[in-house]
Amino acid sequence: MELFKKDKKIKKGLISMEWVVLAYIVITLVLAFILREDMPNMSRVVSLRIEGISIILALWLAYRCIPCRFMYLVRYCAQLWMLSLWYPDLFEFNCCMPYLDHLIAAWDQSLFGCQPALLFAEKVSSPVFSELMCMGYVSYFFIMASVLLFYFFRRYEELEKMTFIFFTSFFLTYIVFIFVPVCGPQYYYEIVGVDNIAQGTFPDIGRYFLDNTQTQYNPGWKDGFFYKLLVFTHETGERPIAAFPSSHVAITLLMTIFAFKGNRKFGGVILFLFILICLATVYIRAHYAVDVIAGCVFGLFVYMMSWLLWLLLFEMKK
Repeated sequence: MELFKKDKKIKKGLISMEWVVLAYIVITLVLAFILREDMPNMSRVVSLRIEGISIILALWLAYRCIPCRFMYLVRYCAQLWMLSLWYPDLFEFNCCMPYLDHLIAAWDQSLFGCQPALLFAEKVSSPVFSELMCMGYVSYFFIMASVLLFYFFRRYEELEKMTFIFFTSFFLTYIVFIFVPVCGPQYYYEIVGVDNIAQGTFPDIGRYFLDNTQTQYNPGWKDGFFYKLLVFTHETGERPIAAFPSSHVAITLLMTIFAFKGNRKFGGVILFLFILICLATVYIRAHYAVDVIAGCVFGLFVYMMSWLLWLLLFEMKK
């Protein structure tokens, strides 16, 4: 099989996206050192970065022993899985800074004259629509994996460029999340009280999560399969972080662009899921409406920045 056939040109060094991961590890380790006096769990931050480096080196050695496309796929998939660990790690940084939800909620109020995240699920409470929204939200993981696999099997020669842009965009988003702590409506509304929100009052919660238990609430049809799947994913990895801008929207926009470049029909499917995600993030109260707008703008920005970085580092050297 081509998948297990020995590569004719064995790449001796790391893949470009692995260098991106290492750069993120170094940058955040420096930030953690700076914030160490306020950071609640410095040892966890350090141990995760040791784990990340170990995985990169172990899989690099495995590829050198078995240099085939399958081992390349394992290296890509391992870093895709590691994103689920880098996400909750942001909480350690956000605990060191005051949360900004009172500002983001006020922007929503000024722009829309209400809180869309508060009213959306109340106005459209159909079980069918609830399941559609929950399905759209959890499809985020399917989208990333499917686009990666599409490029691996159908456009292998473009895979490294695609994954470099993808991971660079992702980590640029994570760096923004470190400096812009926003927990999102699912936490903020419950903390300050829905009555305050309905009246247009948005209290400053400061560093609330440094000393308090995390709380969240997702509206929807609680007996639905996709609702339960959503709750499961939140229980395993969700933290009161990363609401502004919406990374779900920003990264799915990137994946939509890549999907259309690969195949128009495939792009159409991802575009449909992208639209669902834009709606679902507000419906389940994961994000304020302005997070979705910011996610679209920021998604295009990080795509362009990552693409230019690829050109500077790799294309212009040829």
